[in-house]
Amino acid sequence: MKEFLKSTYGFSNYQIAQLGYLGKTLFSEISKLVIIGLFFYSQPDVYLVAVVMLLLLRTSTGGLHCKTYFTCLLASFLYMLICIMFLPLLLIPGYLQIPLLVLCMVVNWKLGPVTSDIHLPLSEENKKKGRIRALIVILSFLLFCCIIPENKYISVCFWIIIVHSLQLIYAKIRKKGETT
Repeated sequence: MKEFLKSTYGFSNYQIAQLGYLGKTLFSEISKLVIIGLFFYSQPDVYLVAVVMLLLLRTSTGGLHCKTYFTCLLASFLYMLICIMFLPLLLIPGYLQIPLLVLCMVVNWKLGPVTSDIHLPLSEENKKKGRIRALIVILSFLLFCCIIPENKYISVCFWIIIVHSLQLIYAKIRKKGETT
């Protein structure tokens, strides 16, 4: 395959390695989504909404990164389990949700993005873009909360935002501890 890519498309060894990394990453992430999704087979709509919200935030501000596939799978599963099954049982009144979401916007703006140690540090411009995306996602959700009555999707997304912000705090503290 390497020789085919080199001769046909003129790819360098570095570009081939990048493609290999992309393939492994996509397989890893998709397999985790499918494995966790099997647990939530009785409520695929809620799981899908939770995944979309998490992906929007995670790709904007990063967060806690695990070193192995299994620990990442376990952490991701626990994250989803808590946000989909347990936290929505806690009913937070709307007048408290708004300041909590505003606080999450501040946390995501101030602390994000937290990247994996294996990636190159982001430029200031890319950091700002990630922060702005997270701000837009949370602000849009906040507006939805004011318009749409409380439902299972709103509740799960609310908790995804809260837990994402909390893990972002932990990830930032952990990363600072590793560099000092």
